[in-house]
Amino acid sequence: MIDRAMELAGVDFARIERDHVRRNLYPDFAWVAYDAFSPVNPPRVPLNEARVGFVTTAGAHLSAQPPFDTDADEGDPSYRAFPSTTPLHEIVLTHGGYNTGLASEDKNVVLPLDHLRALASEGWIGAVGPTVYATMGYVADTEPFIRETAPEIARRLVEDRVDLVLLAPT
Repeated sequence: MIDRAMELAGVDFARIERDHVRRNLYPDFAWVAYDAFSPVNPPRVPLNEARVGFVTTAGAHLSAQPPFDTDADEGDPSYRAFPSTTPLHEIVLTHGGYNTGLASEDKNVVLPLDHLRALASEGWIGAVGPTVYATMGYVADTEPFIRETAPEIARRLVEDRVDLVLLAPT
């Protein structure tokens, strides 16, 4: 409801985020624009047989794992991994870019694991990958994320033998 009200009021989140990064970290920051879409890769297996990996920017983690650093102006390029079978009530949300308290009332709004599990149990997908990979989403200094975090998550997804990956941004 709040997001819809901001949309109707003409709030430009891309501009707000760009201005924040310019003001606090990189004065010349500009979004990277791509002139062409990525080539489409046909699925290797039918969807109802596919093992689906899950990556989110919701700042999700287990209580035993360190929270994401919401105070760093450059953002937190790290990630957390936990079993996809983890009940949602055992997952904590740490993120500076949205109301985690409100989202915690129904974590499926930012972490739709119950829905993904239901798709598997109903036969729409073959299975949910064994591990959820979570980042905080706000990463103004993208170099560590591009150089280290993303390749590590990709390597682990290959090890998980997933056929496709659902990316859930916040």
